[in-house]
Amino acid sequence: MNTPLKNLPAKTEESLPNRKLPSKPVAEEILVRYRPLVELEKWVKQRVDDRTANKTTYVVITTVLFAVFGLPLIYMFLQFILILLASITSPNSVGAAAVAAANSSLLSTAFMIVMGLLGAGTAYYYSLPTHLLLSKKGIKLLWRHRGQNIEGPLQRWGKITHMSIVRPKGKTSPLDHYIRFNNGSAEVMGLRLGGIPSAEERAKVLEAVETFSPELQRDAACVQALELPPNYSYTELWLQALSGPPKRERLTPLERGATLREQRYAVARQLGVGGQGTAYLAYDRELQMEVVLKEFILPVFVDVNVRRQSLERFEHEARILRQLDFDKIVSLIDFFVEDHRGYLVLEHIDGKSLRQIVIESGALPEKTVRDLTAQMCEIQSYMHNLTPPVVHRDFTPDNLILRKDGMLKLVDFNVAQQKETTATGTVVGKHAYLPPEQFRGQPTTQSDIYSMGASIFFLLTAQEPDPITTLHPREVNASVSEQLDAFVAKATQIELKDRYARCEDLLEDLKNPS
Repeated sequence: MNTPLKNLPAKTEESLPNRKLPSKPVAEEILVRYRPLVELEKWVKQRVDDRTANKTTYVVITTVLFAVFGLPLIYMFLQFILILLASITSPNSVGAAAVAAANSSLLSTAFMIVMGLLGAGTAYYYSLPTHLLLSKKGIKLLWRHRGQNIEGPLQRWGKITHMSIVRPKGKTSPLDHYIRFNNGSAEVMGLRLGGIPSAEERAKVLEAVETFSPELQRDAACVQALELPPNYSYTELWLQALSGPPKRERLTPLERGATLREQRYAVARQLGVGGQGTAYLAYDRELQMEVVLKEFILPVFVDVNVRRQSLERFEHEARILRQLDFDKIVSLIDFFVEDHRGYLVLEHIDGKSLRQIVIESGALPEKTVRDLTAQMCEIQSYMHNLTPPVVHRDFTPDNLILRKDGMLKLVDFNVAQQKETTATGTVVGKHAYLPPEQFRGQPTTQSDIYSMGASIFFLLTAQEPDPITTLHPREVNASVSEQLDAFVAKATQIELKDRYARCEDLLEDLKNPS
């Protein structure tokens, strides 16, 4: 049995729970980060933090050694230079000594000022709060620096009457605005908007106010500043991807025990490697469940347009998955960019692909195939009836996962598209499962129906279908019924007018053979 992952709950990889996302309970309190110097912290972090303990330790030790030994040595060296200059410029020893003493006093004063400024800066940094706690009782600031855990005074909701936004003079950035909690004309608490690092956390502040103190008056500008903007996740995604230093800290695949997203996700093992990246089994410490990390490699030392196109492909799959809400389609839990890699966090499906099942067991019984086909129709019916419709473009046995409880799940929306126009696209998908219109770069919802028919052929025969062919599984497997053979043939007709137009029609024929 495998050893439990480091710093994870005491469970083996095999026993980690695999469950649905829990329903979100009403929180008793909401904690968000509050870092007034967050821009400075990000600047420092980008230059010293490569997410490895070794480099962090090296930076800390080097800084301490410089402060203890380096600064005094510099001070002594400068004193020597000043004494030497005094002896050269003064004609007698008495004058040289006086000049040297004056210079030394000046140097000592400058040195003390520098050390004083460093000390004052450090003290100021540690005097700033790190978190904001909102609860049923009220709101308070917390100081949770390393070795420091202090709570500020509680400002009760009953004493706060108004919430507004203040725009300081000379400041143009919205992040420099302040959220002000007032009791009549007196300010109870002021928070720099940019000190709340992310849009999600700013929205949590608004959610807490609306939950714990719904009668509190809120200016429209304040609500607008805290609300999630349209497509906020994608905006922040671009900022994460393009604002970091142009270097990749990690050049090898993730190892067991590695963590991402500020240690939220802990890698358990590698699941597979593809052309675009690697898939990992991981543990979500926040939701306490197994997840799959789908990694996309984003290029670094290339033209900005190439980087943009790569990020757009990653963002595309995230956008598609985020809009889908169906129990037979893999769920998107999270997505983020870290170290010039994009990560989709997907639900972990405990099962095998239909291709794996056929490879291991051979052609499937007709009854089993009928049951699976009905589920395929449900999946396509959901996607094709969205506005605009979603065309998967890679509906194959590789991307259909059968769970142990018998539920079929569709995965891999990397090449899916929403059909809003008739523009010609690129040819994507596995060629044996593509209809001719998809080869021309003009897929429709009927293209997925063709791919489904080709997939059914594979399940019934354990053989790859011939490309761009009206398929008859009965020609390969004589045990296939004539009705199901005709059904597959109609689903894989070359001409769109001869093929099933809708999944609903296909499902009707499946249930009610003529």
